[in-house]
Amino acid sequence: MISIAMPTYETFGRGCEFLRKNFAQFEKQKFKNFEVVISDHSRDNKIKDLCREYEDSFTIKYFRNEEKRGSLSHNTNNAIKNCSGSIIKILFQDDFLYDEDSLLEINDSFDDDTMWLATSCQHTYDGITIDRKHIPRYNSEIFLGKNTIGNPSVVSFRNQENPILLDEGLTWMVDVDYYMKMHERFGKPKILEATTVVITQWEKQLTNLIPPVLKEKERLMMVKRYA
Repeated sequence: MISIAMPTYETFGRGCEFLRKNFAQFEKQKFKNFEVVISDHSRDNKIKDLCREYEDSFTIKYFRNEEKRGSLSHNTNNAIKNCSGSIIKILFQDDFLYDEDSLLEINDSFDDDTMWLATSCQHTYDGITIDRKHIPRYNSEIFLGKNTIGNPSVVSFRNQENPILLDEGLTWMVDVDYYMKMHERFGKPKILEATTVVITQWEKQLTNLIPPVLKEKERLMMVKRYA
């Protein structure tokens, strides 16, 4: 089974809009053996109510997360910790699966030697027009910010008793730090060139909200940690 780990919150009033797009894609999947694990930082019940709308369409495990609101890393980790599938796929709320084959292609890519997987993605600004395909690759200087893998929504990995979690002390460099940890434990990721995820780019996405001083601070932290 694939567990889809989804951290959610109000997302500047667009939380349900983004999540409904995801749910519509989940309903289309040819691969049916999956669960959606929602860790919700919202202060209202809109996302919880939306989950109830779809509870008969596929398996949804909803968890209201009252701790460390505003920390995407903590909320993602809480979703990961509540996953029960043999494969865990991270999927951020404002991103979505590419087509009806996405989960099938991810599942079929996990042979006996695969511990983590990075798949290709495309991008959208409006949720309709999709372009700019990115094929991920690992590089030894990824900790310097040369992120050739991409958004964590492209990543899937085998569930373990002690899964690797995101560093909750990081914001800007949390993804490359996570990839370094995965590489240290498992080696390079398997690369799937087929597109499985669409990354949404919009004015309120996290990368547009982080101040330059924090970016530089975390960059120096990564140099000290991994150089």
